[in-house]
Amino acid sequence: MVKMAQFEKRGAKWRVRISYTDETGKRRIHSKSGFRTKPEAKEYAKQAEANLKNVLLQNQKIKLVDYLEEYINTQRVNKVSKSSVDADKYALKKIKNEFEHESLKSFTYSKFQNFINDLIENNWSKSTVDKCFSLLARALFVAYRDGLIERNPAEFVQKKYTKSNLPSEKKYIPEDKISPFLEAVRKRNTIQYYLIRLILETGMRIGEACALRFEDIDRANNTISITKSYDQKRDVLGETKTGEHRIIFISQQLSIELFKLLQIHNAYKIVNQKVYNNKYNFIFVNEIGTPIPRTTIYNTLQHVSKKVLGEDFIISAHELRHTHASLLFNSGVPLKAISMRLGHKDISTTEKIYTHVSNEYQKQALNDYEKYIKKVF
Repeated sequence: MVKMAQFEKRGAKWRVRISYTDETGKRRIHSKSGFRTKPEAKEYAKQAEANLKNVLLQNQKIKLVDYLEEYINTQRVNKVSKSSVDADKYALKKIKNEFEHESLKSFTYSKFQNFINDLIENNWSKSTVDKCFSLLARALFVAYRDGLIERNPAEFVQKKYTKSNLPSEKKYIPEDKISPFLEAVRKRNTIQYYLIRLILETGMRIGEACALRFEDIDRANNTISITKSYDQKRDVLGETKTGEHRIIFISQQLSIELFKLLQIHNAYKIVNQKVYNNKYNFIFVNEIGTPIPRTTIYNTLQHVSKKVLGEDFIISAHELRHTHASLLFNSGVPLKAISMRLGHKDISTTEKIYTHVSNEYQKQALNDYEKYIKKVF
């Protein structure tokens, strides 16, 4: 509510003070001085009152989904990876189905919590639940910070899984099955063997692996520079998921294997020079330079998983990354180093995703401490 302006003469100049209550219920003052005459101050006050009323009216009418869309466009586009933006847009569609006419101001904790509960109870995937929860929590925090809402509805919302709808545990290839798994892939397709081995040995995201060029590999120092991610569906080369670059060490043996792949591609370029696709010059392409279709990789993993691991143990490309994380932990690598190698934004992300690793890490730390303390006392 905007109250009538007050005018005060201070020396030779006039000052305008307009009291109003914002959309959060807080009393505020708009003040401006320096007017030579009272009519001049009144003219300004008239326009200022109209502007304030319009702003307050607009804030009261802001729809939740419109604000979320604006948040994505201003806070996410060109600031995070395209896959992260796409995840937000996917979540927005789901949220819009439930809250198309909901205003930002009327969206409460109970509505948010009930929405998340319904997603879980209706057996939506953990990925969908996480995407919706994350978008709402981030955007509502910004709205609260900017004074658009009086309280943050996301503050105490939880993802409450019951035993019946707990997310299934992440799958990993058992250590004794990795070698036969890779050998089965090699027999099926040589190029895919190199790709799958790379992910198992580095934990790279598949988009990051598919974006690699041979110049990203430093054979002298046995390192790989990870700076891009390839979105095959849209044929777009973009930033990594977190927008950050990293350099990771690889084994001497993997470096040698990738050099063998370079020799294979050089032969392909000579044999198929008239049709060879040099658009991106990626490492993982077929004999005519075309990136390997994700569906082909999926089919290979499905076929080999059934053959080596059993009918009910199907490994996805992302679970190759999980397998690498487990190998790192089992070899004694600290959780912080695992987080950096996987390209997580911070160690808390690693702890959330690899809960079993985090728990085992703490148990191991306690065991080491107990062994040490016995020597002291």
